[in-house]
Amino acid sequence: MTIMKSHTILIVDDVAKRRLHLKSMLLEREETVLEVETAEAALEVMRQKVPSLVITETELPTRSGLYLLQEIKQNYPETEVILTTHNASSFSLLQALRHGAFDFIVRPIDTSEILFNIVDKAFSQLDLRQQNQRLMAELEHRNQAMVQTLAMMTSLSEAIEKINSAIEVSDLLSRLLDAALGTLNAKRGLLALIRSNGRNHFGIKMSRGIPADFAQQHHENLPEGLLLDISRSGSPVIVADALPAYMTDRVTTNEQTIFADPGLLAVPLYHRDRAIGVMMLFGHAEEAPFTDPNLQFLVQLAHHAAIALEKAGIIHQLKRKSKTAEEKS
Repeated sequence: MTIMKSHTILIVDDVAKRRLHLKSMLLEREETVLEVETAEAALEVMRQKVPSLVITETELPTRSGLYLLQEIKQNYPETEVILTTHNASSFSLLQALRHGAFDFIVRPIDTSEILFNIVDKAFSQLDLRQQNQRLMAELEHRNQAMVQTLAMMTSLSEAIEKINSAIEVSDLLSRLLDAALGTLNAKRGLLALIRSNGRNHFGIKMSRGIPADFAQQHHENLPEGLLLDISRSGSPVIVADALPAYMTDRVTTNEQTIFADPGLLAVPLYHRDRAIGVMMLFGHAEEAPFTDPNLQFLVQLAHHAAIALEKAGIIHQLKRKSKTAEEKS
């Protein structure tokens, strides 16, 4: 295994000659080395910077190396500890290992080979632990993503069912917007539909959380600004968090309330393969920026809404024919 060189080693020994001897050997490997004389000083250093490895003498003044080992394992469990001593009795060795020591080195340390071998093993243990933690974090993230995807698919299925059960177009659009807002926890939303044969005129057909006076004022035509830019784009839009500068510059004074919270999603709406408008959501839930799966959910929802609109149109035509036939008879 390749040993990482990002570890810090703390040497604890009240005898300067032994301490400097260890330090000089470790510096040959270009390790980052700190040194102190007592257990109390070691704990003070660790409150400022937690080392990866502590090499401590067992017999220290006031507090022993075994005491320091216990304190480290209680407060800094990720730090490995190697004890050095001139007398490695079976009892002291058992006590040290019981309290979490990585290994023991018997003095005098005449050559660096023994020291480097144990230090490398400790670093390998640290690196392996960090790698396992990263893998566990990635696995947890993937599991969370799978759970979120499953929840999104369930919500999509439920939303489609509600939309398909609508007969009137206005009811269908209302259910569409409510399903999108509810599933994605957006704070505001609107449906802007094309109000003429051209692509340049959009009016607010339906809204949630949008100031009533703004929605009423622009029922027929959206004014120049970011809302109209998005409506005219005809493409899905996602802004995970804060608006980029080029969008912020297009927000008009009247639109500032709508774009007050970070996050934007927008998808075009179609009927019989013809663009008829756009659905927009504004303001994500706290600490939950909009994601690509959120946008895909909205795209799928809009697709099924187009199918439902087709069905609603057929039902409407049948009703008109039935009414005309009744009137003629």
